Amino acid sequence: MKPFKLGQVRPLGCAGMSISEQIADKLRALEARMPEVEAGLVATPDGLTIASALSPDADEERIAAMCAAAFSTAERICNELNKGPVQMSFVKGDGGYVLITSSGPNAILMVMAAPKAKLGLLFLEMRRLAKEIEELVKGP
Repeated sequence: MKPFKLGQVRPLGCAGMSISEQIADKLRALEARMPEVEAGLVATPDGLTIASALSPDADEERIAAMCAAAFSTAERICNELNKGPVQMSFVKGDGGYVLITSSGPNAILMVMAAPKAKLGLLFLEMRRLAKEIEELVKGP
């Protein structure tokens, strides 16, 4: 499988938009559909940002690196405990949720949600979005 290259352009109904721009649009659309979603980010498994819909004051590079590390740790835990492939890394704090899932071998998806988020619906939306992102970053 060919690796994703930042800034790569591939027409998929969004002529002239880079893959990063297409993914950022999808992240913003998720926020519009689900008001409980506060932010989103897509990164490589190595922790490099592909696209984000974070607040302007957020340290995008740092968050991408932390999400990649958290997902990698979840993979190692599941492997060590014979629980099969990771479906999602789920962190709950007083201020809400941080959910991280795979978008295929080339990307991970992180979504931040408010404490009152409807998790079942959010899981469904994240699975759908992860598949769309996987198609965009899988290469030609």
